[in-house]
Amino acid sequence: MQMRRLARIVLTSVIVIFIGFMVWHEYTYAMDTVIPFEVNDRRAKTKVLIASQGSSFKDSLVQGILKHNYKDDIYFKVIDVYTLFTVYIDKWDALIIINSWEYGSPPRNVRNFINKHPNKLDKLIILSTVGSSHISLKDIDVISGESIIQETPEYTNIVVERLKQIIK
Repeated sequence: MQMRRLARIVLTSVIVIFIGFMVWHEYTYAMDTVIPFEVNDRRAKTKVLIASQGSSFKDSLVQGILKHNYKDDIYFKVIDVYTLFTVYIDKWDALIIINSWEYGSPPRNVRNFINKHPNKLDKLIILSTVGSSHISLKDIDVISGESIIQETPEYTNIVVERLKQIIK
């Protein structure tokens, strides 16, 4: 009887610790949802879609890209990266995808979007926030780095330069 009680206490403790860890992990590492918004006239000749996750770093990066191109005749739409499945790629001149990768690979929805459009990869700019700079996808140049807010201007410049090459 004593052994059963001890086993139940141990099992309950393990479950409570596991749930506590999951709550901590979700609170610490979960991304915010991006509320869609648009910048500039949607009748502009050039149209750029930014699909991102919400975080201080990613939000700063998006704002930096928009600020840099604000006076240009470019229509921008910003959406949450998890709504990529709704995107009609032919409507856009360029797509910027900003999200976190886990275990060196993009989330399933990003991977599915890329696989669905193998002939449109020249429109994509992908910035992955991971701890490694050795991220790659076949036929796609992926920008990768850590989410360090002080490095936002550097990553903004990289994305802006690649965007210029695509929409020139």
